[in-house]
Amino acid sequence: MEFKQELETGGFKMIGSNETSLKIKEVAEKCRLVKTETGVKVELAYTGPNASKYMQYVEKNREELTKYLMNPDEADLYEWMEQSHQTPLTLKKHEKEQLILYVNFDPVTRMVMTGIADDNVTMKLGAPLMEVNVDQLTRDEFKLKIFNMLLLADEIAVLMGNLDLRKMSNIQIVKTYLNEIYDKFHENP
Repeated sequence: MEFKQELETGGFKMIGSNETSLKIKEVAEKCRLVKTETGVKVELAYTGPNASKYMQYVEKNREELTKYLMNPDEADLYEWMEQSHQTPLTLKKHEKEQLILYVNFDPVTRMVMTGIADDNVTMKLGAPLMEVNVDQLTRDEFKLKIFNMLLLADEIAVLMGNLDLRKMSNIQIVKTYLNEIYDKFHENP
């Protein structure tokens, strides 16, 4: 739970609750799509602990859950949007910005992080696209992560309408650069 101190009284007011800890993926796993006369609807198929918390999440996010369940291949996009607190509307505001894909590798922690940045290489939009430890993945697993990251970047660019970012998510240089990091720094356990 999160609290905010009120200026007038000095007391604390609760501003967040446990329901914010739910992620779309874990709620979707407990739901199913049911065909109705007017289309499809999301139905919660869960009666375990905290079922009311799940029900509240479903009520608040019915549209996103429906899209998520109907398009399981776009799950990464919905999770990224949730993590970075973005919506299709907020993403559209970045349509004309000069955005790039950037790669950060820390040789000490062995972490590779990719994200969307501006020209100053300041991460934008809140959440990384990919964050992995090169030593914990085989070459094929790493290549799959790169591919999924590029797909995610492309989906974000499409939602934004940002053509420059879309071109960048398809470039060979990113794949080559990440593969070079893997080849140079991966240490077999």
